[in-house]
Amino acid sequence: MIEAGLIAARFVHYAALALLFGAWAYAGLSEGDASLRVRFRRLVIWSATLVLIGSAVVLAATAAGLGGSFEALADMGLWSTVLQETDFGRIWIARLALALLAIVVAVAWDGRPGQSAHVAGLIMAGGLVITVAWTGHAAIEDGAAGLIHRWADALHFIAAVVWVGAFIPLLWLVSSRNHAAKAARRLTRFHAIGVSAVLTLIVTGAVNGFFLVGTPAALLATTYGQLLSFKLALFAGMVALAAANRLRHTPALLAGIDSGERPEASMTLLRRSIRGELALGLLVLAIVAILGAIEPAASA
Repeated sequence: MIEAGLIAARFVHYAALALLFGAWAYAGLSEGDASLRVRFRRLVIWSATLVLIGSAVVLAATAAGLGGSFEALADMGLWSTVLQETDFGRIWIARLALALLAIVVAVAWDGRPGQSAHVAGLIMAGGLVITVAWTGHAAIEDGAAGLIHRWADALHFIAAVVWVGAFIPLLWLVSSRNHAAKAARRLTRFHAIGVSAVLTLIVTGAVNGFFLVGTPAALLATTYGQLLSFKLALFAGMVALAAANRLRHTPALLAGIDSGERPEASMTLLRRSIRGELALGLLVLAIVAILGAIEPAASA
């Protein structure tokens, strides 16, 4: 029961982080559109709130796991030990404070990109993403190996939220015929970001696999490896959909705009493809939440 609660809390936390980072990072898509600015501001406020709630629940579920039951959460001695005597507890205190501050900044932001509140919010979201690596399996490693693993894990998660966090803003952009030309331009620019994110995920994923999986045989022989293999299959599906957007759907939209044709058909295909990427991305985050709660293959 505790483990299931921890996994669910991790998933909500990771998904909210992706939404928060994406809202801040792609707020420029709303430039010149007041209704989109309102949407981005609401997304920032709600996702920041979910990050705070998810952080608190993850911390509570972890403490309950250490205490052996949810009833142990009433033990102030347990909380004192977790929060004051462990790196995990101290890091989560800092993350909770950062999440709370992120809500304050989100509420103060009026939705316009480039403002000090916008920049501060993006920095805070980035800090929350990076520090995820300080509380997971990578935190167990010591010395140079631990440093390499933690930063590889941090870069891996940053690349993930850069990619997954873009889906909601992009869906908003391709939801209206009035945004067809703007959507085509933005999607063309985003493809370079997407390729960079994919390459970063591949390289850092290989580094993480070295530390957590050990041997290729473990991908099939252990529960951790099997889940990771499923995650890789989902990742391949996301790459295939992204390639279709890059090579087929976006060029078709551009060609239609240039020829004066109605863009609805191309935009419908783009929406379906982006929704597919979003669904697969959320499944990937769910698997990541599970992997973070079980023993790595290399330790089995």
